[in-house]
Amino acid sequence: MVWHAQLALVLALVSPATAWCSGKSDACSSNPIPLRQFNELNFHADTCNLKWNLGCTNLDKHGELQQKPPPYSLCNSGHQPAGLVPVDAYTLALQTNNFAPGSAKWTLHGLWPGSVDGTGGKNQPYGCLNGQEFDETILTTFGGLLDYFWPTNAKFNNTMQCFILSEWMKHGTCAVISGADGTAFRLSQEDYFRTAFVFANEFNENPALRNQLLGEVKLDDVEPLISTRCVQCAYLATVGWTGTDMASVPRMSGDCIDQCFECGDFWDICPPAQLESTVMLNSSNAPRKESDSSSNNNATASFPLLEFAMPAFMSSENTSPWEGTWRSFGAEQGGSGKFEFAQTFTDNVLTVTTDSPYPQTCTYERRGPMELALRCGDDHLEGCLVQRLPDIGGLEAAFLACNHTGEPAPASFYAAMDMEGCGNFLMFRCKVSAADCSFSPDAISVSKPKTQTNTEPETESESESNPKPSLVSHFQPGIAGAPPALLGSWRSLQVSANYESGLAQWNFTADGQASLRWPNYPSRAVQRYSVSHSDEDPSLVLLASPSGTITTCRFQFQYQPVYSYAVLDCGAALDNEESTQNTKWAMGRCNPCSGHCRYSCGPENDFCGAGSCDLAETVEAASVDALPSLSDNTRATLKDHHDWCTPEDSDCWPTKTAIRKLEQELDPTVPRLGLRWESFKDPQPAPVPLGSINNQSFYGLGDAPQGVRALYYYEDIAEMQRPCFNQADSYAVWNSASDMCKAAVHQNEYRNWNPFIVVFPLNERHVIAALKFAARHRLCIATSGTGHEYNSRNSCPTGGILIRTILLKDKAFMPTWPEDSTLAPAGAFRFGAGATFAEMHAFSKDYSRVIASGWCSTVGMVGFHLGGGHGPFAPSMGLGVDNVLEIEVLQVGSNIYGQPVVHKKIASRSRNPQLFWAMRGGGGSVWGVVLSMTIRAHAVPDGGLSHVYIYQTGTFCPDSSKFGYQWLRGMWTRFTAWQLSLNQKVSTQPGFFINTDKYNETRDLCSVTWEFKFEYFYAGGKEERDYKRFRDGLKDVLQNETVYEANYKSVYDYLVSMPADKFALNPVNPLPARSPPSDAATGSQNSVFVSRQALETKFTSTMMDVLDICVKSLENPDDTSPDVKGYRCGFHYLYTSLTGNLGSTQPSDTAISPGFRSALMLWNARTLTTQQSNDTVYKLGPNSYFSESSYVMHNWTARYWGEKAYEQLLVVKKAHDPGNHFWCHHCVGDNPDDAFGEPLGAAAQPDFGDQPDAATQAEFVKHEEL
Repeated sequence: MVWHAQLALVLALVSPATAWCSGKSDACSSNPIPLRQFNELNFHADTCNLKWNLGCTNLDKHGELQQKPPPYSLCNSGHQPAGLVPVDAYTLALQTNNFAPGSAKWTLHGLWPGSVDGTGGKNQPYGCLNGQEFDETILTTFGGLLDYFWPTNAKFNNTMQCFILSEWMKHGTCAVISGADGTAFRLSQEDYFRTAFVFANEFNENPALRNQLLGEVKLDDVEPLISTRCVQCAYLATVGWTGTDMASVPRMSGDCIDQCFECGDFWDICPPAQLESTVMLNSSNAPRKESDSSSNNNATASFPLLEFAMPAFMSSENTSPWEGTWRSFGAEQGGSGKFEFAQTFTDNVLTVTTDSPYPQTCTYERRGPMELALRCGDDHLEGCLVQRLPDIGGLEAAFLACNHTGEPAPASFYAAMDMEGCGNFLMFRCKVSAADCSFSPDAISVSKPKTQTNTEPETESESESNPKPSLVSHFQPGIAGAPPALLGSWRSLQVSANYESGLAQWNFTADGQASLRWPNYPSRAVQRYSVSHSDEDPSLVLLASPSGTITTCRFQFQYQPVYSYAVLDCGAALDNEESTQNTKWAMGRCNPCSGHCRYSCGPENDFCGAGSCDLAETVEAASVDALPSLSDNTRATLKDHHDWCTPEDSDCWPTKTAIRKLEQELDPTVPRLGLRWESFKDPQPAPVPLGSINNQSFYGLGDAPQGVRALYYYEDIAEMQRPCFNQADSYAVWNSASDMCKAAVHQNEYRNWNPFIVVFPLNERHVIAALKFAARHRLCIATSGTGHEYNSRNSCPTGGILIRTILLKDKAFMPTWPEDSTLAPAGAFRFGAGATFAEMHAFSKDYSRVIASGWCSTVGMVGFHLGGGHGPFAPSMGLGVDNVLEIEVLQVGSNIYGQPVVHKKIASRSRNPQLFWAMRGGGGSVWGVVLSMTIRAHAVPDGGLSHVYIYQTGTFCPDSSKFGYQWLRGMWTRFTAWQLSLNQKVSTQPGFFINTDKYNETRDLCSVTWEFKFEYFYAGGKEERDYKRFRDGLKDVLQNETVYEANYKSVYDYLVSMPADKFALNPVNPLPARSPPSDAATGSQNSVFVSRQALETKFTSTMMDVLDICVKSLENPDDTSPDVKGYRCGFHYLYTSLTGNLGSTQPSDTAISPGFRSALMLWNARTLTTQQSNDTVYKLGPNSYFSESSYVMHNWTARYWGEKAYEQLLVVKKAHDPGNHFWCHHCVGDNPDDAFGEPLGAAAQPDFGDQPDAATQAEFVKHEEL
């Protein structure tokens, strides 16, 4: 009876008034509180009474008597009885013994059945129906073993009786494993405790096992997730063991240990067992050992299996863990998928036999756990990663991944899948006990295949030259189509007796068809079938040939991250058909939608039933219009779906132990150097926060000998919820802030959202660990490199985790871009996500190249390019998005069991093209964690890089005096004409600044001064005619003959002329406490892209309107202004560093808005209200710049991208971040109706005035396109 039926039965016994599941496990007749003396859902009332009668009690926080250890809830969060929840796996809880002298070094905390839906102590199976009541003789029978392996800690003031009784009642009553017939088998009390002792003994006696589980983790406790099959292995070790002393405890078989602890912490590769926890005790269903197994479960002396520290090749059945032959095929994204290999290990020699042109003989040596070094041919060295996988269908399985280019070995199989020049193999060999299984390397040859009778199921066949036959009709019994796990293209080997050599390909498609072909043997005909499967047993697959023959196959599937494998065993025909010879296949394929490996999934099989891995992979990157629209329902789901964990939710909020485990995964003892800066002989590695001593980044956090730490977190949550830096404090206070505050420092924290955890990864493995941790704990994920972002996009409202990629500093120059050399004729630069402009300009100088960048030397390269990217060379070299060639990004998905899996995607014009489109202009932080980026390199222009600086000053005197307020009107007209004449060689950065400091004293507008600082780059020499024309024209604009000119051979030569703190980070909330983000105090700057036509016809009058707002606020201060004086006289940047200049190219294959693409100027205006912006700057154009804009913005999706493009971006976001793990303020996926940055609930705001309606926005866009 399944547990849902059990639930119905139990609830039927309960009156309607109490049918709602509630109560705790202390509800029994001995409870002193009358209302808690009965609960139908407490399936162990006798044990509950025993606990009361033994005095297992203490006082709770209210002074009432309660049981100890505390009672557990009888219900899970879904209000279903905990005693009916199925068992999916177990947690083996062990702890370092620092409290019980004479006991084991590692002692048991418990062996706990668990549910895939559980987290920590929540939603687990507890106190299961039909479990035995506690037998007190257990305490005397196993007294010595309990004292040694399962002692109590005196600090908890508990007794052995109370502790062990509680462990049994809560956990032991749910202990089930797979029985002889595959259904659940209940462990008796004696079996449960003996099984736990076997685990504890193995962990203490086996150092290699401890290393495998712990690695470098130095913790007081460890709680690995183990499969029910693993518990079955330990149980089998107890069969026949009757002793109760330490010396008699048996050891687990090598086969068990080899596969027991491969689950990972959180279901990474552990299929939920779904074993019914309510079965009756039935000894006849006890699992049995294989009769011919050679393992000795009580043979300590014969247990050298882990001494090799090589878990990839351990076996209980083969004579040697090394000698023998493994048949294999390539298990990677690339490769032809045509060839079979056989790896034969003898002593220290590996012989590779194959039907490809590449047989080989190598020697090998062990380098450490899971690592081999091969020496092949002329002493060619290859580092190899090896890993034993769970057995399947009478076969042993393993992965082998070798770095053909040398050393080191791949860090993981994730890395191996994307490592250029890495050969990956899925290997199989027969168990000794497996009948009709044959592995002979002699059968593999480059010669023609032997002719023999087909052993496949009978079928009509076709040649490879006729690849499109008619479909086979569905007429067999069962459910039409293959089980979902069978869908896809499988590389396959026959492993039955008299097998056909060579690599075959089985393809199972979503329309219920299957085919079998031999890619390297075209003379073997293609076989085709119709597929169905049993409605009672999904592993029973039925293949029907066109002639009507039905063949029964048994399908066994083993999920692994990235690459899964299976056995398809085809035997007798049904319905009295003539029997066919047994044919057994070992098969492997990429998982659906794996970013590492996806040859097995294509449109013909509906992407293996998983939907498209990338919704745009079927369209060209430039075909943006072909993207599907997002339904209102889907959009609403994305808009409102914030399932972030908060500190108040103990079910998901990380514990200190969990954080320490993460820290250990980040290699905390490895120095994290490189953030300390000495002088401009070296480029600045990170920005300088305002007032930092000696111009150090992170307020000197990296000054320690070991650099920054791997991880920082708030031990006191209250501290997290307070601002780190306050406007009223001095620089000295900021420099003495906590390490946590320094680690999280970034620009403009409008909402005082501090991260709970900050990590500094050094490599891909560290980022993966942080992402898995965040996904497991449902933490909001924010990313940051330098922290230069203007609008608090480096933080989450619930704390969450901040992944700082600033230490990912790798750089490389590629003389040619292999994907398409015409895209980068001057070569390309690849850099890690932590690279700054300064670092890349210094690096490019060594190769006499220039890169596209912004104006600020310490901004991060990645964020600049993702947001759009204007800068000093954009008119001639393109925007940042135009220069991106490839992006390497880590994303969080889920496996078929719904558990988090981290995928690496490579986005380029040929790989994940729609993701590539979206990331170029769709903004940062929401697509995943970028590891690296590759961009175009550019040759230094002939004549070098010429720089011009000129300025002018004046006053707001209302008369017509020179350089007064009225003079400005004429200046803006001249400025407009000059801007309109610029060609692609010129890129400008003018800044107009207003100083009101003396106005309070005089109340005279003549005391208000302005300064127009104007600098630009010219891509060429100072002797060129255009250079002189533009320089002299600017003199006329500003009526100033004094010009500062320079010429540089590299941009880095220009950067070293700047002060180190020129672009300092402002770490505080720039708005005063009295002015939270609102329409009156929008924060940062109100930006607008100004087209050529708008500049010519509207700019001068609009600029004077904006200056009039300043004058009116001087005369009548505005109490709502963020300026403490009530003025609205902020500065203005007027960039002509886009692609609207004469002669600039304007590619159309990125996600930036039409207004961005065609704009001649970007205007950033400070301190305007929303209404004032609507009345002035926003009338110049429909679009604003994602990376430089106001914190408060209405219609932000339209202003950043346009509604049409945003809908398409949202489709890509959902495809690549379906769990909505990555979030940032006013980024793709945020609530489009939240103008103010309140994702957890927008506060009421005053009327913000008239907003452009949809028709007006559309008309803007249409006009700009024309």
